Amino acid sequence: MKKVIDRKVELGGGKPEFYEVFARRNSTEPLTHIGSVEAPNEELAEARAWFVYDHESWKEMCIVPLSAIIPITERDRDTKLKVV
Repeated sequence: MKKVIDRKVELGGGKPEFYEVFARRNSTEPLTHIGSVEAPNEELAEARAWFVYDHESWKEMCIVPLSAIIPITERDRDTKLKVV
C-alpha cells in the first residue's frame, strides 16, 4: 500500500521546503541517500522521513535541507580540468 500524506490535514505552516534523506542500517555502512521529503519545517520533515522510509530498521537517519546542499558539479561547467 502506498503511503500518502494529506497536506490539508497537516499543521506546520510556512512555505514547504525539500529535505534530502540519508540513512544507514548499521554503523559500518556509509550514510546513503534514500530519498527526499517536502515539509514546512524540520520537525515535520523528520516525521515525514520516518513515515515514508520506515521499510528498513535504520540505525541512523539524517535530513538535510536542499538549500544547504552546494552542487559542485554544476559550478563552472565550462572550466577545463588540468590533470597533473
